[in-house]
Amino acid sequence: MKRNLLLLALLAVAGFGVTACGGDDKDTVTPDSDVVLPPQQFKEDAVVIQFSEEDPVDYYIEDTENGKTGYNVTELELTESGYYFAKLEKKRDKEAKATRAEGTPDYFFLWGMYFKKADGSYELAGFGSVNIHVETDGSVEVNMTIVSSAEGAGQTSVTVTATVTPPKNNESQDNLNLCRAWDIVSTRVQIEGVPAFYQEPGCDLNSILEYIKGYADVKDHLEPNQVIEKILFSDNGTFSLLYKNEKTDRAHWRWLNEKEGQLEYDWEFGDMGYSFIDGTATVALKPQGSTSQLKLFGATDGKKVTVTVGIK
Repeated sequence: MKRNLLLLALLAVAGFGVTACGGDDKDTVTPDSDVVLPPQQFKEDAVVIQFSEEDPVDYYIEDTENGKTGYNVTELELTESGYYFAKLEKKRDKEAKATRAEGTPDYFFLWGMYFKKADGSYELAGFGSVNIHVETDGSVEVNMTIVSSAEGAGQTSVTVTATVTPPKNNESQDNLNLCRAWDIVSTRVQIEGVPAFYQEPGCDLNSILEYIKGYADVKDHLEPNQVIEKILFSDNGTFSLLYKNEKTDRAHWRWLNEKEGQLEYDWEFGDMGYSFIDGTATVALKPQGSTSQLKLFGATDGKKVTVTVGIK
């Protein structure tokens, strides 16, 4: 499904402040180097579990047109903030996978909240449960009980060998501050040469796109109701946009210069697709209770575009 990569890129790192980017920026946010935000409850539990094609984990979804559709769970991420993300790849034979058209994803993500039980296993709301066992030889066995959404699919319990990647364990305060779930408060769009600016509470991509199209040649198309409510960063190297319609977009991020608050990011599937978006940002955080900001700059038709997103 085609994404509005322009706006997703502009809004991907919403949720924190940014240092000034140019002398004409009138609402600069000064970074606070002494910010210490509360630690996340599941910091020690953040992992990415990758499952082998030779040892598949099945999941079924009811399709109104085609009946029960089968998927393989190829990846499961647990984040510091208590959210999980399960990557579901549609079952295909090897020939179909090899000939899949480039740019056509054959997977999507289910997501929700999780909690850790007294026995050390994890309960994933709406999905099932998982228990991770590290064997003496260093291999990892994962026991999963999955409740598929398809009628009659029922509950499936499997024990499989998997690859478990722990977080990078970057203990710097900047990293600890960043890796959490953020609520989006407001969005402002400014276009060079336009005396006014567009501002709205929250982050409605449809409204933002229409505003930009009024002043720049942007040919992107969005599905209706693309409202982003949260953004999650994890020390697993992922960040996720959570939409009001319960969908998600996923990306990978990494520090370019942590001391200067510079990072880069790229999407789960495909590249950014626009020459004026380079996949980098400069971030800084404000104390808890204050509205932090991100300023990300792009250009179209020779005009600078500035999107400022506030979050708490």
